[in-house]
Amino acid sequence: MQDLSHIKIIFSDIDGTLLPFTGKDLRPTARLIRELLEAGILFVPCTGRGTGNIPKEILQVPGLRYAVTANGALVTDLTNGQVLWKRMVSRELAGKLTRFLRKYDGNAYLYRHGEHHLDVALGEKPFDTSNKSLVAWRDSVVKCDFLKLLEEAESEWIDKMGFASIDPHQFERILQDVPREEFFDELLITTSGDWNIEINAAGASKGDAALWLAKELGFGPEDMLCAGDNMNDLSMLLAGGISVAPENALPAVKEAATVVVPDCKEDGVENFLRKLL
Repeated sequence: MQDLSHIKIIFSDIDGTLLPFTGKDLRPTARLIRELLEAGILFVPCTGRGTGNIPKEILQVPGLRYAVTANGALVTDLTNGQVLWKRMVSRELAGKLTRFLRKYDGNAYLYRHGEHHLDVALGEKPFDTSNKSLVAWRDSVVKCDFLKLLEEAESEWIDKMGFASIDPHQFERILQDVPREEFFDELLITTSGDWNIEINAAGASKGDAALWLAKELGFGPEDMLCAGDNMNDLSMLLAGGISVAPENALPAVKEAATVVVPDCKEDGVENFLRKLL
């Protein structure tokens, strides 16, 4: 049996790890997080979402203090909203990315101050409505023209950008074309599903952010448990002493994990975390 007695802090992805893309009642998840915190084990959501897009059931758990968002672009103290760590996309780079992404068939999106926005200057394209998390995301998104948004004073820095499409060939085209752009070295490109590409500033990753926060709190990698399912989680799983992937995770992620648990739909990660109690 895995020895978990040394674990002091948990960094966990949300979508595909705690929350199936088909959706679920998150109240039992929130109770588990509260019980872990009460037991003295810190829990940190480590997500590609913006702070304003973390499910309220999780965000409102009493005692939850820190969140890693936008794939590691930000570490925030939730008690006062103070940003403790940031690796963000500059306005200039966001403008270049917007013009580049408008050449492809899909939807460019960005996160600014934890809130998500959709570029609809060229029209809104279809989304996969079977993905409940994606539908909820789309229903709450701010629709706008990114080039106009980026003119605003509060757009000096952008959390992250990305591109969503129901046509996977668009991602192949983007990944083939973007290395030829002069700004390519300023980017870190990953994904959190087969419907998107996620674009961060170089130097922003869940793994780097988790290691930084753990060190700030006096913990080492051996004190960390990290859980995730997709490529934007890989750096985090490689950072911690114990790494957990659900059966639905990508093969490369499961290969990097020290523990593979049942599918997210079967609450595999949650049931494993209960062993800490």
